[in-house]
Amino acid sequence: MKKYLTLENGETFVGTAFGDLAAEIDGEIVFTTSMTGYQESITDPSYQGQIITFTYPLIGNYGISMETSQSKNAQASAVVVHEVSDKVFHYQSVITLDSFLKQERVPGIANIDTRKLTKIIRNFGTMKASLTNKPLPAKQTGNPSLSVIESQQISNSADKNSHHVVLVDFGVKDNIVSQLKYQGTNVTVVTPDATFEDIENLNPDGILLSNGPGDPTDYMHFLPIIRQLQEKYPTFGICLGHQLLALANGAKTYKLPFGHRGINHPVKNLLTGEIYITSQNHGYAVDIDSLADTPLELTAVEVNDKTCEGLRYPGKPIFSVQYHPEAAPGPHEARKLFSQFIEMIEGGVKNA
Repeated sequence: MKKYLTLENGETFVGTAFGDLAAEIDGEIVFTTSMTGYQESITDPSYQGQIITFTYPLIGNYGISMETSQSKNAQASAVVVHEVSDKVFHYQSVITLDSFLKQERVPGIANIDTRKLTKIIRNFGTMKASLTNKPLPAKQTGNPSLSVIESQQISNSADKNSHHVVLVDFGVKDNIVSQLKYQGTNVTVVTPDATFEDIENLNPDGILLSNGPGDPTDYMHFLPIIRQLQEKYPTFGICLGHQLLALANGAKTYKLPFGHRGINHPVKNLLTGEIYITSQNHGYAVDIDSLADTPLELTAVEVNDKTCEGLRYPGKPIFSVQYHPEAAPGPHEARKLFSQFIEMIEGGVKNA
């Protein structure tokens, strides 16, 4: 069965349908350079409403496992690959990628020139696209809608003296919660609809602002709450949370031409000189020039394009990173940020 991928600039690709054959969707088309981790990407809430193009030519060869998803369901709107494997070679696999997408009602298109598609996205920037069962002209689509994530309490430790972290969920990956639990903390997850009083009544020891999809300026209503929270609690922002922390303190954000998506982005820690290999998934960045009129200090940059990758608030237990330390493709050098967050809560350090 044929499938048609039509870009906003009028370019159309014709390929073979897989996944949910009947589904037709609109979304923002992006690409990721990851050679592995397709299950993590498809279930990552930061990809909500997006059509993921995998630049690696063969996807699906190790199937889908029970322990790898980053949320309960697929989050991406659609999947674009050069070749999808119908054979699985991994002992943990329980289902093929094709079957998983059918189960999740996510359409896919294979047997297209993903190299050409990636070059178009690089040249024209991230754009809207349609995946259909019939050819059609490119059309403008609206911004993907953001879901409201249900609040939940996660009690990890029997020790009532364990630290309590309130995580504001803008689209959090399960691995972030797992890393907090690994530190021995109790975690309560709240939605961006929570008020300062709602969070204060939970008696947190620290605040984590999570990753999530979309434009950080869509959450302007939450910026006053961040300003209140950071005055009272140690605060750690990841990805979208990093951008929101910057906006709350007077900085600006902007849309990248085609975003950073993949597991091989080098980041330089300006405080130590260390280079981390990081996992990234974002379409917006903090404007470094706009930091001049804020209390924030730049702590890390992307080595390739010198964009902002880390911030701190000197003298206060507040810091953030643009990349995903919980993914740790390096494999583990960035995970220490969670330990540093706990040390901040305990009063051991003021900044990371």
